[in-house]
Amino acid sequence: MIKEEQILRESIGSILEQSSPDLRLDQDLMKITCRLIMSHDAHVPDTLTRIRVLPSVSVVGQADPVERSGVADTTLDIYIKFLPSSSNTLKNLKSLGKLVKALPGVKIVRVLSVGGNSVLYKGKPIVI
Repeated sequence: MIKEEQILRESIGSILEQSSPDLRLDQDLMKITCRLIMSHDAHVPDTLTRIRVLPSVSVVGQADPVERSGVADTTLDIYIKFLPSSSNTLKNLKSLGKLVKALPGVKIVRVLSVGGNSVLYKGKPIVI
């Protein structure tokens, strides 16, 4: 019986090795950092959770501590890794930015960097 189990394990391993190239993503995840301007009473953990469940989003994290100043707005710097829907970077950024901005408490989304490089469009920051 041990020999049969070994043959079965080898067969399964062989099948998995043959199929592994098909399991990889066709494209890499895109990593961006952005600054969210949110209402003063916005709940940061809930906002991050809501971003995590957006379509195409893989990872979300807080880049810097939350800035709350008196009764003014809350500023939150985050990073997001997501699977882009097209090869057009600007279109992907705007699409994701609109999804994030639609969340409760989020007023402004400003894209700070893409892939670790600062980003501007026609000399101006991308603000949604």
